[in-house]
Amino acid sequence: MAPAAPQTQLQVWTRRRAQAQVQAVWRARALRYVLIYLLMACVLVTLRYQARAVYPNLHRLNATLSELQHRQSELSLTVQSLTSEQRVRTWALEHGMVPYAQASKQMKTFEAGVNQAPALPVRPVPASVTVRTVWR
Repeated sequence: MAPAAPQTQLQVWTRRRAQAQVQAVWRARALRYVLIYLLMACVLVTLRYQARAVYPNLHRLNATLSELQHRQSELSLTVQSLTSEQRVRTWALEHGMVPYAQASKQMKTFEAGVNQAPALPVRPVPASVTVRTVWR
């Protein structure tokens, strides 16, 4: 290998200056990233602090919801038991209703036209119709 050519003062100074500029750019970029992460952390901590009352309220609402669902299922069972066929039949018999099988059956004929509705009054139809169109 051939020995490297000696560098002049200007070349050395130019290379060092370029390296210093690159380091300054990377320092500024790193500082910017650190500040962004710090800002995001502050925002997240602030949001968590502001939302601290949400979780207890949410737990309380979940407890209320489960209690209401339990109450609804109890009421549904009560309605189903009160409207069962046997219970309705017992109530009807206690209040003097007669079962269809034991009721007396009588035949009767119905005449058509006994309860006919009265005829509507007839209005005379006009002989001619006049139509007037107005354009706006």
